[in-house]
Amino acid sequence: MSDVFTEALNAPAGRLAEVLIKKLKRSDQGPEMPPDMRARLDKLTDAEGRFGTLARVRLAAELSLLFERAPQWSAEKIVPLFNWSCPDASLMWSARRYSNYIGSPKLFGLMKEPFLALFGRTDVSEEDRETYADWLTAIVLANQAEDAGYPLTPAEARSALRQGGPGSLNDVGHRLALYMQKAKPEDKLAAWRNVVGPVFASIWPLDIELQTPATTFKLVQILRASGAAFPAAAETIIPFIRAEDPRRHTSVYSIADADDVLYSTSPENMLDLLAAVVGDAPLHGVYNLGKALDRIRRHAPHLAESKKFQKLVTAASIH
Repeated sequence: MSDVFTEALNAPAGRLAEVLIKKLKRSDQGPEMPPDMRARLDKLTDAEGRFGTLARVRLAAELSLLFERAPQWSAEKIVPLFNWSCPDASLMWSARRYSNYIGSPKLFGLMKEPFLALFGRTDVSEEDRETYADWLTAIVLANQAEDAGYPLTPAEARSALRQGGPGSLNDVGHRLALYMQKAKPEDKLAAWRNVVGPVFASIWPLDIELQTPATTFKLVQILRASGAAFPAAAETIIPFIRAEDPRRHTSVYSIADADDVLYSTSPENMLDLLAAVVGDAPLHGVYNLGKALDRIRRHAPHLAESKKFQKLVTAASIH
């Protein structure tokens, strides 16, 4: 489907659509576009055959911009193309993921039903589903942090992610980690308590079968970015972490180089995190695990005597 979008970018139909979009000016008063402009856009969107398909695909990718400049026309001519009763809906959604921004709450409201439905459809690519999982998370974050007004509840978001499967959760974790990364050190605790923590708790699916090693690295990213909020974040997130692929253990490497505030604020949680990520360690050892354990020992020497610590020491030292 991405090939169709590429084709649209280079085809005469797509280039004509782009020209018309650039000519479309936003107006706060009077008609949203001159009659001659509407006639040209109507002719383009109503065209038959491959020409018409490519034109609509190109316009679908720019729906957020179109809706800002011509909301009535966009709602009438472009938004219906995303309904799953439309034969080319999958093409429209695949093109829309190339948009630079999600669009207004009003636009989302018009598209909410097919948007949520796409997570459970077999004719939607995994790549598209992952992109829209990121959008979904961004919307819930905006509502939580800024009261943005998008008509989407956390329960609806969680239901969609359950249908999307484990692949979609990687993008949820990535978006939440980015939010925590952008927070200043002095704002980390508030960012977790007021925004990321509530969003994670309300949208992350609880289904056991959806908790897989594939999401471990992203969950660790959230914790690495949590700063002073690490103890609270760890209590929430560690139960969802599954042991990583023993051939990789990239998360252990990441944990070993984490900011020292994580080790100093809660070495106990750091030990729990390592144990969850390592699981039953392979006989060839876990790279950089020893470094992480040494950092825990420096902050909490008593933990070195625990069974959990000793088991990890064994995993780190075997070669």
